[in-house]
Amino acid sequence: MRLLALSAGTGAGHNRAAEAIDACAREGFPDVASEWVDSLDYTNRVFQTLYGDSYIWMVNHSPALWGILYDAMGKKIQRPTLDRAIKTYDRLAYRKLKKHIDTFAPDAVVCTHFLPTNVVLARVRPKPPPVFVVVTDFDVHSAWINPGAAAYFVASDEVKHQVERYGIPAERVVVTGIPILPRFGVRRGRDAVLRDLKLTPKAPVVLMISGGAGMASLEEAVERVLAVPQDMHLLVVCGKNEKLKKRVETLTKGAGERARVYGFVTNVHDMMEAADLVITKAGGLTVSEALSRGAPMVIYMPIPGQEERNTDYLLERGAAVKAQGVSTIDFKVKELLSDSGRLARMRKAAEAIARPHAARDVIRLIQQRMK
Repeated sequence: MRLLALSAGTGAGHNRAAEAIDACAREGFPDVASEWVDSLDYTNRVFQTLYGDSYIWMVNHSPALWGILYDAMGKKIQRPTLDRAIKTYDRLAYRKLKKHIDTFAPDAVVCTHFLPTNVVLARVRPKPPPVFVVVTDFDVHSAWINPGAAAYFVASDEVKHQVERYGIPAERVVVTGIPILPRFGVRRGRDAVLRDLKLTPKAPVVLMISGGAGMASLEEAVERVLAVPQDMHLLVVCGKNEKLKKRVETLTKGAGERARVYGFVTNVHDMMEAADLVITKAGGLTVSEALSRGAPMVIYMPIPGQEERNTDYLLERGAAVKAQGVSTIDFKVKELLSDSGRLARMRKAAEAIARPHAARDVIRLIQQRMK
């Protein structure tokens, strides 16, 4: 089987889910020829900025506006806006994407964003290959819904219920979890991970992940966590934001071994396995990765819209607490680190809802439906 994964780089999560499916296919399915591409790569910089970067701008500078737009999409009043985006994409990029699809000749397409889903189903002629949709949050809005999709793979029973309410038959909606990289499905053992990270098991490990967007006031949050009067290892991951990394390094200069600052890392799966507590935004991919490690979470200032819905799910399941703002983050950390019983219950709750093999399950289900 030839499987093409299509994403759209509006935030990192959609790309990471497609990358996870592609990586899983390459590692565990020798009978599957897989490829992943970002559909926005086939358009120009203007469209990428308007369609992709506008999301990043909104969640950083006007998160309330994004929340309003997200709620509007959930009420099915966004269709003209979506149709305009699809038509614009058609003019700028459809031919290039169609050429790539024809060249790769997939037996099936799996989309981790609603834009390529709608484009492929509307424009690939004479007949598109079966298109499968992976919803990348613990919530869904109507832009994701296309009755022509072969099946939907979703994060939870509640999302399955939502998709069905939009008119998709129950047999075409399957709860798989959100696809994450295969490495999150393998645990090396906490003692081994602590040794490799050169961390002492005597002190709790707090992992803070900045996220790709919307992580406001990170420096103040780091200061407040370091002010908690308890021994700890604080690991701060700043991603590809080198300026932020330098500022946090300056801030933590006097903390010694109590704080370590990282840029982009490839071993966040090890860090999460070592962590007693993860402080993070509530992106669907990041929280799914943390769940796969059974890591209790402090959700930090979730973006209105899908991150708030993700947070609600984690709170209801007992796997996370929410810091309303930077001013309460130290209180949350202190409270949890001083209550080992509560941390243990949160870890158990996280493990109960984790789906570390979602990517594998998506591929297997596509194979079954292609027979």
